Amino acid sequence: MDYPFAAPEPMRCPPELVRRQAEEPVSRIHLATGEDAWLVTRYDDIRALLADPRFRVWLPGVPASGSGDLLFTMNGPDHARLKRIAGKALTPRRVEFLRPRVEALAEDLAAKLIAQGPPAEVLDGYAIPFALSVLNELLGVPPSARDDLRTWADGMLAVFTAPSYEEMTEAARKLGDYLAELVEAKSRAPGDDLLTGLLQARDDDGDALTPDEVTQLAFAILLGGYVPPANALAQIVLRLAADPDLPRGPATMPALIEEFLRQDQGSAADQGRVATEDAEIGGVPIRAGEFVLAPLRAGNHDPRRFPEPARTDSLRTQGHLTFGHGPHHCLGAALTRLQLRTGVTALLAAAPGLRLAVPFEEIAWRRMFLTLQGPVAVPTDW
Repeated sequence: MDYPFAAPEPMRCPPELVRRQAEEPVSRIHLATGEDAWLVTRYDDIRALLADPRFRVWLPGVPASGSGDLLFTMNGPDHARLKRIAGKALTPRRVEFLRPRVEALAEDLAAKLIAQGPPAEVLDGYAIPFALSVLNELLGVPPSARDDLRTWADGMLAVFTAPSYEEMTEAARKLGDYLAELVEAKSRAPGDDLLTGLLQARDDDGDALTPDEVTQLAFAILLGGYVPPANALAQIVLRLAADPDLPRGPATMPALIEEFLRQDQGSAADQGRVATEDAEIGGVPIRAGEFVLAPLRAGNHDPRRFPEPARTDSLRTQGHLTFGHGPHHCLGAALTRLQLRTGVTALLAAAPGLRLAVPFEEIAWRRMFLTLQGPVAVPTDW
């Protein structure tokens, strides 16, 4: 059967995915990118797969041997080394150091949005500029280059714009060239940003990253730190604006955001793996060279792990899979949580009566990458 499956209800698990989880937890699919793969749908099986060293990262539509040099596509010792050293720079202390600036950015952008008067569009008017502003602060991008950086990022990712393949390739080249120049500038004039931290980071043996490796990491940080947080923030605001009965207090917001991250379909990407040797998942034999796809949203909706998974319950204590698991657990999870909590809190403080300006059924949705989806716009009133 062709994958991805139809999803008639936005932010809900597709019915066919739910059926397979119950009846065929490990089953065959045909991807829109042309490959055949195993689909793994249960929480425990997905966690086991993501932690299993017999499976390497694979991107649908990309040859298994050509996964690239980005942090989230690397495997084995090279990946472990990069992540170990990068972890010395992107520490909880650095994230906490950013908190006052992130809060100020959120408050300023929320005030500008509200000052426009209702209705106001949250995705383009708040979530996207907020995600980019946090990235600019994190990487130390000077104000003179920030408009260009957004143009290149939009052009490369082809999510919020619709460029041609040639335009995407050119945008990626320009972005890569600029990041290399920025890394070189930080090596000459260190600052208090993450790029400087990555250049200065050392593991316990004194090993350091090369400027090219820092550039690759900066590229990966842009890929993971732009669209997913912006999309997640817009969807969380959409959920809150559509349901006035949900709690909105700052004390309950962190737990509620975790529940939204578990539930919402646009927050968790599918994880692809390829078997490097014969293995088994959920009692099903997987042969070396076969592809496996693990939709994290399926694990997040597994009733064996999350009773009544469609119900919003901020008191759940069992961890979701949205940031992955195992060696490829998201290095920027703490920063993303800071962005979401701060972004939502600032917007609700500026507009306590925030609500949707149109019926929920009129919200248009777009597909991003293979399975991620997000709202085209989130018009709000107050």
